[in-house]
Amino acid sequence: LMAHRGPFRVPCVFSTNFEIDSMSDSNSRLPATQENPDSPPAAADATAASPAQRENLELVRRDLLRVHRALLEVERKRYEKVKGRVPNNATFLQVVINDPWFDWLRPMAQLVLLIDERMGDRKKPLASDEARSLSDRSRALLRADAEGDAFQRLFYESIQNSPDLAVLARQVAGGPGSR
Repeated sequence: LMAHRGPFRVPCVFSTNFEIDSMSDSNSRLPATQENPDSPPAAADATAASPAQRENLELVRRDLLRVHRALLEVERKRYEKVKGRVPNNATFLQVVINDPWFDWLRPMAQLVLLIDERMGDRKKPLASDEARSLSDRSRALLRADAEGDAFQRLFYESIQNSPDLAVLARQVAGGPGSR
């Protein structure tokens, strides 16, 4: 069991470079991927995403949120064992935003925000290949791996320590159509 989980630099799983103003210094900002940081993912196909693709992406988004929420619960328990009880949810939100302990969870939250942004963009509708790319990135992010990058290793460790999270991760691993 690790006593302290942060700070970590975890590669973002999408090409948009999000600034995280609440981080303590510029060296701890999460790096963007090597793809073009100024364009949305997979912007080459101009064919709009089908209603089925949009529905699938909404299910993927919900799965990401469920796993993120479960990870926050697991991490809160670990955090409180080491640093003491967090008195309420408002204080916990500030801890999540400001404490490097939780940095490794940001790629998941950022991917959810990117999905929301792209699905709600009326000026540039979500493209078919972009919907596939976001779905693929979500599946890749939800891959726990003891030998993977920082996020994958910590996700793997969390799954090993939480049976409820392990069950949830297994449920969402196959994607929305596998339930």
